[in-house]
Amino acid sequence: MAQVDMASADREDLDEILKIDMHRDLDAPRARVFEALTIPEQVAQWWGPAVNMVDGAEVDAKVGGRYIVHMRGENGEDFSMRGRITVLSPPEKLVIEFTRTFEDGSSRSTVLTLTLTEQGGGTRLHLLHTGFANLELRDGFNGGWAHSMQHLADLLAA
Repeated sequence: MAQVDMASADREDLDEILKIDMHRDLDAPRARVFEALTIPEQVAQWWGPAVNMVDGAEVDAKVGGRYIVHMRGENGEDFSMRGRITVLSPPEKLVIEFTRTFEDGSSRSTVLTLTLTEQGGGTRLHLLHTGFANLELRDGFNGGWAHSMQHLADLLAA
């Protein structure tokens, strides 16, 4: 990966650098994919990197509703991704704002935008996750999203 001079990058450059932008073609109709993104039992089946175990999910599928995924890390520590749905437009778009609170009391939000378009007989999923504080955090999520997209494809193929 190329070196990035974070100190000299302006805000626009940082926004471009500190994002995850990926596509995945899925062999399922758009409505079926949207269900997998919003039904808690299905979210629990595809969400998360390979090193974490998902214990469950809570989705209140409405604008302002919660989107929470409970996980257990490889060290046995329980944690949750806690978000709020800001856009819900079935079967096209789901936007979730996740807020993470750190030990010092500070917090940081990231925004996950999932856009579905019809692609032949299937669906193209565009995942855009923005607002990461640094490259290390972005890169950690990037690996997790790659695993999650594969798990989602496997769930939809079953």
